[in-house]
Amino acid sequence: MNETDIPLTIARALKLILETGSVSEAARSLNVSQPAISKGISQLERRFGMPLLQRGARPLNLTDEGQMLADYAERAGLLQKQVLQNLDEAANNRLGAVRLGSFGSSASFQILPKTLAAFARRYPGISVEILEFPDGELQQMLEDGIVDMAIMTVPQDDGLDIIPVATDKLVAILETGHPLAEKPSVSAAELAAHPFILTKGGSGPLVERWFAAAGQAPRTVHTVLQINSILALVEAGLGVSVIAELALPEGSGNYRALPLHPEAPRSIGFVRKEKSARSTAVDRFWKFCSRFDY
Repeated sequence: MNETDIPLTIARALKLILETGSVSEAARSLNVSQPAISKGISQLERRFGMPLLQRGARPLNLTDEGQMLADYAERAGLLQKQVLQNLDEAANNRLGAVRLGSFGSSASFQILPKTLAAFARRYPGISVEILEFPDGELQQMLEDGIVDMAIMTVPQDDGLDIIPVATDKLVAILETGHPLAEKPSVSAAELAAHPFILTKGGSGPLVERWFAAAGQAPRTVHTVLQINSILALVEAGLGVSVIAELALPEGSGNYRALPLHPEAPRSIGFVRKEKSARSTAVDRFWKFCSRFDY
């Protein structure tokens, strides 16, 4: 035993001695021999250099120092009861938390609301916290343990577990009266001829790669994070943009969403480090997502 440890059995024995006034009764309740209890108390008295029992009292009573150890035993018992209760609640899906990374609008608008609502109905005691990061940072957030799992553009990494959810694609966003608005699709060269509003969200790097693959560079006049802000700028005639189709909010506005030529698809899924569930709650959410009908 480490010299800084307090033997919990002896502390519990002191608590029982306080209640019964008898070493024998305490030993019987703990299913330990009386000599073992007496020896343990004596060892603690020598260690601390003070008596723990008022041995002249009948019934046997504790000193103030013995009372401290009895109080410690009671608090330890309450803590154990609480821990066991929490473990039981976690095992029965009544307690827990999940940190879910998200790359932003595509997930927030189209995927997460119905998924989280269905999960909450089934497991109301498990909370899911959404933490939004740019798509390029999410994999590092997983590696660092900042998030338990993430919904993101599926990376090419053999060390990750992946649940495929949806296939998305980039679309051009233009004001309804824009000269390109009636075309069946638009190219990088056509978009590069107009002022461009670049998304700072998760699909931003994919947009830039699409332009680069065509040997073009957008004439970026604004760099904007929020999808609604991008749409407002487009509707005001301040530029054209390219965003992920799933990021578009429901309803219509004074803009057109046109296919790109060539297309720029991307796969979206839930991702976690391979077999790395931090808790029962995280594992439960992962399994729920793997079976959910998207």
